[in-house]
Amino acid sequence: LFLAAEGMYTGQFVYCGKKAALQIGNVLPVGVMPEGTIICNLEEKVGDRGRLARASGNYATVIAHNPDTKKSRVKLPSGSKKVIPSSNRAMVGIISGGGRIDKPRLK
Repeated sequence: LFLAAEGMYTGQFVYCGKKAALQIGNVLPVGVMPEGTIICNLEEKVGDRGRLARASGNYATVIAHNPDTKKSRVKLPSGSKKVIPSSNRAMVGIISGGGRIDKPRLK
């Protein structure tokens, strides 16, 4: 299941894996992304296919990598920081539908 990231378009090629380019919509392991990368649909455990930062307009940020322990630190939408394995995959970009709560829902 692929989620739509802001800036994706119909007919776009989406690449997954270690060698994929750092472009919006591509899925890469967190360990190969540079610090400061905006990501979404992040795996909490290896291979769970994305559990974190999936609501509309949400994103997480890669903060740091520790190559010795093969772990990465990410900042979640709630503001909390979490240490996850560097092999966990994530999609590059922000989940689309960001301005959803700006419009009032009339009765």
